[in-house]
Amino acid sequence: MVYGLKNKKRNFILTCIVLISASLSLPVFSKSQFSAKEVINKVYQEVKNSEKKLSEQEKGKVADYIPELAAANPEYFAISIANINGGIESIGDFNVPFSIQSISKPFIYGLALKDHQNNSKFSVDDRVGLNATGHAFNSIVSITEKEDHKQNPMVNAGAIQVTSYLKEGAERDKWKHALNYMNSLSDGKAFLGEKVYRSESATNQNNQKIANMLFDFKMIDENPMDALDRYTKACSIMVTTKQLALMGATLANGGLNPVSKKRILSNSQVINILSQMVVSGLYENSGAWWTEVGLPTKSGVAGGLLAVYPHKYAIAVFSPRLDKAGNSVRGQAVIKKISQMYNLHLLH
Repeated sequence: MVYGLKNKKRNFILTCIVLISASLSLPVFSKSQFSAKEVINKVYQEVKNSEKKLSEQEKGKVADYIPELAAANPEYFAISIANINGGIESIGDFNVPFSIQSISKPFIYGLALKDHQNNSKFSVDDRVGLNATGHAFNSIVSITEKEDHKQNPMVNAGAIQVTSYLKEGAERDKWKHALNYMNSLSDGKAFLGEKVYRSESATNQNNQKIANMLFDFKMIDENPMDALDRYTKACSIMVTTKQLALMGATLANGGLNPVSKKRILSNSQVINILSQMVVSGLYENSGAWWTEVGLPTKSGVAGGLLAVYPHKYAIAVFSPRLDKAGNSVRGQAVIKKISQMYNLHLLH
């Protein structure tokens, strides 16, 4: 009897040791036996090797409608993974800053939700819309063809509208309020890329048309050019893949920054953000992406791509070559490969 008790006690202690050891050494990818470092090293090389078989057209090309983006080095390539404990692993050009572009949209949407969370008389979602448009991200037709003109926060029209709803915050300035918030999601070192901002401002005639149209349809309440300027600045924020991965990890962590331990967004706000990344994160390719990959993802035309695995980690990729829809070719290959290798589809 005593021996049996000792045996049980010993087994219990061993079980506790195993569980504690597992928790301390838990890899970012809990469904695999690989560490995050091994994962990104493996996928980085596989993607570079596989693209040797692609034609120049299949490799994609840098965005050429914004002069500053057209000057980007097409061979830049970086991957970063950040987990909800604040750990980050990176490979490639992970210290190279690039403009966040449309990846700012889900985050600014979150700020608008936060700014109006106590206003029962105003709903960002009701004003902007939540459904996929079926059109390109910068479409004007998608606004005019709908009777209520509503879009969603991930396309240009909806994002400009969202940006118009931001409050001034403690900074007494809507732009400073937005930039400080974006920094609170990461390491506090993101900054406005002045060259990108000036380049975009000089070539954003289509977005000017969109902003004026939104004002004419009474979908924004302030000067449309002020809203557009703030939107353009948000797209011109410079980040590295490490910073972007940390921003994604804040979403994965339910709105709690895993490094600063500060709550930036509520869990319900994060759910809205990730839902919209599923609906339209890769624009007209979002349905196929969700079916094949199953992770909320957002792209930017500077070559950034961010995917979030809730309660676990975020994957950020930077590679400026884009497909016809404006999404990073290498970025999609990386995230698709990781998702399929480790069975990360959220519906599996």
